[in-house]
Amino acid sequence: MVTRALFSPLAFLAIAFAVAGCKPDFGNPASLVTERRILAVKAEPPEVRAGDTATFRALVVSPDGTEASPAVDWSLCVAPKPLDENNIVTSACVDGSNDSLQGFGSATNDATATVPLKACSLFGSDPPPQAAGQPALRPRDPDVTGGYYQPLKLVAGDATAFALERITCSVTSGGAAISIEYAMTYKANQNPALTPLSATVDGAAADLGALPAGRDVDFDIGWDAAKVESFPVFDLVSQTLVTKREAMRVSWFASSGSFLHEVTGRDDKDMATDTTNRWTAPKTPGPVHLWAVLRDSRGGIDYASYDLTIR
Repeated sequence: MVTRALFSPLAFLAIAFAVAGCKPDFGNPASLVTERRILAVKAEPPEVRAGDTATFRALVVSPDGTEASPAVDWSLCVAPKPLDENNIVTSACVDGSNDSLQGFGSATNDATATVPLKACSLFGSDPPPQAAGQPALRPRDPDVTGGYYQPLKLVAGDATAFALERITCSVTSGGAAISIEYAMTYKANQNPALTPLSATVDGAAADLGALPAGRDVDFDIGWDAAKVESFPVFDLVSQTLVTKREAMRVSWFASSGSFLHEVTGRDDKDMATDTTNRWTAPKTPGPVHLWAVLRDSRGGIDYASYDLTIR
């Protein structure tokens, strides 16, 4: 069984390391699709209030391309993560124990679910449920965008993944005035929108249906500037609401060849609306499938699939 996490509401995390001597073999990069995988889950809308409904669609792929009608089993995780567990979701939701999962769809790659009314107490800023005879638990901490998330689990054959639906919860820090101001100014996240992929080879425009074998190809892809949103976040230092702008990142995947970067994008200070990545085409002519998954820092998603031909 292949289990992958799709969690990505945070902006950008860079990890750098140097290795002396021999370079360890970490296996295939995450960008190389060698088996059936769930690359993304797009929710519409990408942010809801507890008790609201959202529709989810999974991007299920394999080395043969995007699966048009995969069978997917969907569940909501309804068990909060213990504070001593170092994970995004509780281990109970991973293995499905203790009634931690609430199924809401099967046999299709899209499904509709109502987020539980108690989502903000299970995963957000409201006080969590208190077990009899146990001390009260503190509410969850938000991420850097002030967000809270309802976890989902989906299984497509031998591929398992987890995704997060953003839930709008109240700001409980800073007093009543901050809470009221936040409620009046905050607007729920909307999904970003990709613009078409383009390619160049040695600076000249290249046809996606006729890319040269073994050559470096520079891909460029962008997003609609109107869908890059600003939003208020409570700042613990100043004890005020500050306005932030969404960061945008693209995760790259292909059935063959190799990318220079697994993820590219723009931080919240960068006003540019596109990103580039270099891909080395395979030396053997034939079809290659490429996927680009765009995420904003509040958890919104868009994705696109492309069929390339190597000549």
